[in-house]
Amino acid sequence: MLLVIDAGNTNVTFGIFEGSQLITHWRIRTEHGRTGDEYAALLTTLFQSENLRFTDIDGICIASVVPSATTDLRRLAERHFQHDPLVVSGEIPLGLTVRYHPVTDIGADRLVDAVAAVHKYGAPCIVIDFGTATTFNAIAAPSAPGEPPVYLGGAICPGIALSAEALFSHAAKLAAVEIVRPPHAIGANTVHALQSGMLFGYAAQVDGMVARFRAEMNAPDCPVIATGGHVSVLISEVGTSITATEPLLTLEGLQRVYAHSQTN
Repeated sequence: MLLVIDAGNTNVTFGIFEGSQLITHWRIRTEHGRTGDEYAALLTTLFQSENLRFTDIDGICIASVVPSATTDLRRLAERHFQHDPLVVSGEIPLGLTVRYHPVTDIGADRLVDAVAAVHKYGAPCIVIDFGTATTFNAIAAPSAPGEPPVYLGGAICPGIALSAEALFSHAAKLAAVEIVRPPHAIGANTVHALQSGMLFGYAAQVDGMVARFRAEMNAPDCPVIATGGHVSVLISEVGTSITATEPLLTLEGLQRVYAHSQTN
């Protein structure tokens, strides 16, 4: 079995694959300073709940955008699972040509999302990951027969929850509101006006970025795949540009990257 770990700024998600099949997954809150031993203690209980043992794991793949967590997750893998984990970066074989510069700057989650999206939908395609930050990622078709798809780059902007937090913390007269769909785009009160700006405004940003990406990629009909922790909040508002929702895309990408590493 393969243990995959997606360490983000808000959550750390663990998934167990048997072959290419995801059999279970768990999400815990990211806490800076959490040690490998603490991760092991949490996972012991989670494994037991699924009648699994650490010895069932024969490989580990990690994508992390939190450097301190990367170190502790490495220790978890080495000390408690006795495995040297595969840590995803732009410098390992991915089955993609990466044109981002420098390649070491790109988030590992963006790369594994791209790998999974290409596997499921082909290239060209666009992947949007709605997390603490919202990332837009453009993947082009192979430049020549026999060549891999090309990760072109993308865009990064504050996520919807982070944007709302920043607004409420800096505007004295605006109180926090629930991020839900208001009755109209034109808010008739402050609550609805805030909800309109957060949801419809963010949806318009997504649709606008997708239009620009498709134009620059010369791919007006390419699929747009959405993933990430906040995708469910937005999906009903951005249906005009998002063609598929894949909540577990990052975990699936980690499995694909690990499988690719075993054959290359």
